[in-house]
Formats: sequence, C-alpha cells, structure tokens
Amino acid sequence: MRFTPGFIARNPVATTALAQCTTMRIGGPATLVTLADRADLPELLAQPHRWLGKGANLLVGDDGVPEAVVRLGGAFASCVLGPLRAGRATVQCGAAVDLAELISVCIKAGLAGPEGLAGVPATVGGALRMNAGTSTCWTMDWVTRVEVVLPGEDAPSWLERAALAAAYRSCGLPPGTLFLGCELELAEGDPERLRAQAATLKKAKATSQPLAQPSAGCVFKNPAPGLPAGRLIDELGLKGARHGGAEVSTVHANFIVNPGRDASAADVAALVRLIRGRAWRERGVVLEMEIETWACPTELHLHPGQLSEVVA
Repeated sequence: MRFTPGFIARNPVATTALAQCTTMRIGGPATLVTLADRADLPELLAQPHRWLGKGANLLVGDDGVPEAVVRLGGAFASCVLGPLRAGRATVQCGAAVDLAELISVCIKAGLAGPEGLAGVPATVGGALRMNAGTSTCWTMDWVTRVEVVLPGEDAPSWLERAALAAAYRSCGLPPGTLFLGCELELAEGDPERLRAQAATLKKAKATSQPLAQPSAGCVFKNPAPGLPAGRLIDELGLKGARHGGAEVSTVHANFIVNPGRDASAADVAALVRLIRGRAWRERGVVLEMEIETWACPTELHLHPGQLSEVVA
C-alpha cells in the first residue's frame, strides 16, 4: 500500500484473514483499512481497493486479495431523523450503520417500512448496493436519494432515486459503486405493530434458514418469481450434499454452510458448480449467483452449459 503516514495514523490499517470478517468464515489474507475521516476519501480512492460491509453475501478466495479492503468508519455511521410532517419523516443514514440499528431506530420513532427487512445481515451500504430484500419489501422501496462515488470518479455525489434502475437484487448502478449514505422518506406507523412485524419476520427466518451456521446467505438468485432457488435445489436431491467442509444446508437448500468452520472457498465453489450444472442439465435452468465472489474462479459466473459437473 502507498498510504501516507498521516493517513495510516488517522485510519486503522492491519493485515488480517478475511475469514474473520465474513459471515461465511472463509477467506484469505488482506490489508484491512477503516476509513474514519471523509477528508481521506480521495487518497483512498487513488489506491487499488475493495469495499467491505458486514461481510455477508460474500465468498472470498482462499488466497485472499492483494487490494486494500476498506470498511467505512465513524464519519459514515450517523442516523438522523427529521421532524414528522403530515404523517411522514425523512431519515438520513450513513452507509456504515448496521441495518438492524436503522430498523430499531425507525421502529422506536414509529416510522414504517424498514421493519420489513428485519433479520437481513448487512450494513446500510451493503443493503443499498444489492437492494437487499425479503418476501415483503426491498431496501430501495423507501429511498429518495443516495450518496455514492461512481466507478472512475474521485468525489461523492447525490443521486435521486428516479435515476436508479433498481430491481431484484440490483441497485441499478455499476459494479464498484461506493455507497456513502442515503435518505429515506417513511410514513408514520404504530411502534408496537412495527415491532411485532419485525419479530415475526425474524422468527420466520430463524425457523426456515440455517442461522446458527456460518453462511453467506442465499447463494443463488431465484430464477423466476414462482421458482425459488432453494426449492429447485431440493427437488434436484442436492440438499445435504457435501464437499470438504462445505455443505448444502439441510434446512434451506439455497444456503451453503460451513458447519465445522473448516470449509475452504474451493469447497464452496465445488458445490456451486455441482448445483448450477445439475440445474442446467436436468431442468434447463440457469442459476445466477446472488453472493459476490472475490478471487474465486470466474467459471462460477459463466453459463453452466460450459462447465462439467463436479461430484461432491
């Protein structure tokens, strides 16, 4: 890294195994940086880098990555509620805020909407980036504008929601876009009802997903509205399939879990190839990756018709 001594003094920099920073508990070494001051953003943008939120929805290769891996710090961790006017209020939120914290703040204030994302593990920035959602809503449903640094640019800008072609698991902006914050417009709601709805969603997740085991969340996007990826994988007889330390969850087949915390990225990749190859050959369905991959084989994102099946 070519950071100046002043930058390093103001922003914590350390070499660490990314397995410690991801919910899958898989990943090789990298230089980890916390960006604490907005003033240091230009210097950071001039270096090769990757952005990391809560480490969910991510598979990192076993050899790690050469670029600096950056987390947003305190300058991007505020959540400010505006006054209630005509039954609506504006919330300004930094990308480093934990999504669970935003949900809690809104419920307490009696502002409806984000409670529908209860149980989604993400920072606000990560949720914006992939337009994270549940069966009831998507993150972008209440966003009025976002603060971003677009690829190739060296300064932040605000974009109106209308400029974002957001869709299922997509924010509508180019890969590599950095989210620094957002503004939401929320309607007034009853705090007790909102709290109950959030609790119901979290309970449903706890009973239908393998939350007690390390995973990156749903591995594949649903190929069609009426065809959940988990159901398809189950019908293919792959629930419980194993490769090394990785396993297709017996609770929800669209999760690949690391039950013994000894799985490698190569183990997970082998199961991904198996699932995608079987879905294509037996059902003619292309399963597209929902999780992001760093320093993993590019074949995981190719058309499965080009690949050979891996026996797990």
